[in-house]
Amino acid sequence: MCVERMIEMKEIQKAIIVLPPYIRAKISSALQSFSADVHDIVLRAERPVCVYIRNKQMYLTETGCLTDSLTSQKLIITSSQQILECFNNSCGYSVYSHINEIKEGFITIGGGHRVGIAGTAVISAGLIHNIRDISTISIRISRQIKGCADRITNEYMNYRGGLLICGSPSSGKTTLIRDVARLLSTDYAQRVSVVDTRGEIASVCNGVCQNDVGLCDVLDSYPRADGIIQAVRSLSPQHIICDEIGSPLDVEAILHGVNSGVRFVATVHAENKEELLSRKSVRGILSTGAFEKVVFLSGRDKPCFINNSYAIEDFDCV
Repeated sequence: MCVERMIEMKEIQKAIIVLPPYIRAKISSALQSFSADVHDIVLRAERPVCVYIRNKQMYLTETGCLTDSLTSQKLIITSSQQILECFNNSCGYSVYSHINEIKEGFITIGGGHRVGIAGTAVISAGLIHNIRDISTISIRISRQIKGCADRITNEYMNYRGGLLICGSPSSGKTTLIRDVARLLSTDYAQRVSVVDTRGEIASVCNGVCQNDVGLCDVLDSYPRADGIIQAVRSLSPQHIICDEIGSPLDVEAILHGVNSGVRFVATVHAENKEELLSRKSVRGILSTGAFEKVVFLSGRDKPCFINNSYAIEDFDCV
């Protein structure tokens, strides 16, 4: 096995450690040849174990192999008990300490990997307070691609304003801003605060960043607007990095930051210019004057690849 594949398998082992032992052993065997390409492992109660490789759905067999045939007689079927075991492993058997993450539908584990969960929502006063009867566990493999933001970071340092990165799910938005944060805080010696609301940028676990974000100050699991305001108030950042902006509270917080001389690098879910402008809250963000450039990523087939770039003046709402 080459060095690169060994490193990749070592990282994947950090993700699959939460799986029940039997499934973990079979997955580990099956991924020896596909470690660089797997992006999701999904367990569903009383359904076959699914492994997603290059966006293709594969199924885990009892022989520790992968097949694309759903009619195979040797598929591993996940029991409800195994789902529960995986959930408890992901929480470190301390559900209460992860309740805020659980309400959001995910748990961040060692290595920066994200465990998505689906089940029955426990609702009180119109808000989700917990999730019970977990039926799906979806492990998203986190990867850091150092150097993927070299060009865009260099261009950003020539801007006067901020950078908004747009793309569809799995297009590499978070991977890109993670590398921007690393580069700004090290190569460019800038003071950078990362507001990591969903724990996907730095992936802090027990106070330690699982991903390399350089010399950033990380506000982990803060509500985005609160994190921005606190960073401005107490950390003196030159730049604030945040993911998936869009709420009216985000607009107010970003304005507060801009008025304090802070520049922003942020992401938003939007595949193209039309989709971006169809969202009222995002139009409000564009009108703040916080962003000088808006770029759109190509998609999941070419993650982190910039397809289109616009000056803020190209948007009618400004």
